[in-house]
Amino acid sequence: MNINAKIYRCLILSAITALALPLAAGAQEHGGGGGHGGGGGGGCGDVFGDLVHILRDNHTGQPILAQRWIELPAELQGFGWGYCPVAVYRDENGGQQEIPFIPYTCDLDPDFLDRVEEVDYFGRLNGGRTKERNHRMHFNEVISNIKQADLVRREATGRLELGFGCKDIGKNPCDEWATIDSPMESMALYVRIMKYGHIATDPYEIDTWAHGDPKLSTKFHPALGEEDWAKFDGSVENLLPNDGKKPEDCWNYDAAEYFEDGTVLENGRWDPAEPFFDIDGDGVRDDGTDGMPEPFTDLNSNGVWDEAEYFIDTNGNGVADEFVFVCADAEDLGNDDFVSGAINLAAAANKTGFVTIDLVQYLNRILKITKNTEVTVATTQTLPALYRDCWSSDDFDPDNHPADPPEDGPFIDPEYDTECSIEPAVEFSTPNWEMYPEIQELFVDFSGLTNYKREFEKVNVILNSSDTTWLLAEKQPLNDWVQLVNGGKYQDKDIDGFVTAGNDVLRAIEYVHNYDPPVNLYCTYNTTECDVE
Repeated sequence: MNINAKIYRCLILSAITALALPLAAGAQEHGGGGGHGGGGGGGCGDVFGDLVHILRDNHTGQPILAQRWIELPAELQGFGWGYCPVAVYRDENGGQQEIPFIPYTCDLDPDFLDRVEEVDYFGRLNGGRTKERNHRMHFNEVISNIKQADLVRREATGRLELGFGCKDIGKNPCDEWATIDSPMESMALYVRIMKYGHIATDPYEIDTWAHGDPKLSTKFHPALGEEDWAKFDGSVENLLPNDGKKPEDCWNYDAAEYFEDGTVLENGRWDPAEPFFDIDGDGVRDDGTDGMPEPFTDLNSNGVWDEAEYFIDTNGNGVADEFVFVCADAEDLGNDDFVSGAINLAAAANKTGFVTIDLVQYLNRILKITKNTEVTVATTQTLPALYRDCWSSDDFDPDNHPADPPEDGPFIDPEYDTECSIEPAVEFSTPNWEMYPEIQELFVDFSGLTNYKREFEKVNVILNSSDTTWLLAEKQPLNDWVQLVNGGKYQDKDIDGFVTAGNDVLRAIEYVHNYDPPVNLYCTYNTTECDVE
């Protein structure tokens, strides 16, 4: 490519960067989808202008990348197969149209830049870009509040509601109710549910981010205990481990981790001094500095005797647990789990916002839902990226590819086939798979969402009866409002159903937030002025 072409291309990339960079900056570290600069090698710097509406599979939300013959990254030189996100827009008739590329690049045709549809409606969901320890802090807060509550259920819009001062089950069994409506706490719940399918964590998980006096004992993350499981009513049972697990299955003192109750202290629990082979009988495992080294079971192969060693450390947390770790492990997401995920996504978003497939997929990337992190595992079921193969070849042949452009132009894309096949990205068979993070990215498999139902409770609200008068309207059907705004027909499965559920809950939250009857403080502080049951 000659120098004039390079200058021209840098100008185009600068325009794209100015358009989309503020949105995409948070996605830089997450890999995948970095299309505009991924295979250009134009020497203009990295461009992460990828948070725009792109071509996706209608049911799964996987991106359908264009396999194109493009200039390889600068360090590789030459041309080869690359993978480009296909930006799309809606025409005047509502049809989806694709934005063409600059020849031999993944860069967009500058004549179409004004049609690029940015995903610039994250709003509060931009909070997902915070550090992982902040997400865990908010999740810990939710768990701590549940442990203090007497009852856990869903309120009218679907969000978690905690009851305090509860006496017996009845029409209103609790003295006080608190809805989890914090955007960051809802975001933390979204992450946990989408990764694990439940919110039961390991009570022996050490909080490595805890600060305080180093002389204090080890600090663990707050976790649900046996006594907390009974607090979850039928509307939120899916937030506990599935497969019919009961508290006694998870706090099983026989099935949990085993240790050898040594001769130092036969007290029925594991102590730091046991068991190792105490050659000199001093009750301390000697490392050979002052005497003969004493043998031990080196579970983590670090050559040092750790307080965790010589028991079967199932979850590798360094503590002899009474909790069966499988109850805290990730499980496949089912229909109710996806609905719970959509509810918490909506609760984390702007009340006047909206959800799209592009928003969900980009947010999942930012939150690393399909990746292992420092303290979490990846969601169990994922799908690869897709690519559109429009070149005539049943099997990839390095010599069977479009011609490279001439040094002096003209720069006109080669003629690709009009009939194309859609292929899943596979590490060992997709050409140049290892070169492009966008083709390596994994996506949540939403096929577990099979039957979303728009079912909202009736609510008591304050509505206008005239321009100047507001009156209490009891038992108003929230379903009617959601249907009025979002339409009567809706998708009920796959990622389309997830998007529907998120938008339904958003509208329900907006309605309740605007029209919820305020607390009567006169009755709260002077009950003689009010009728009290």
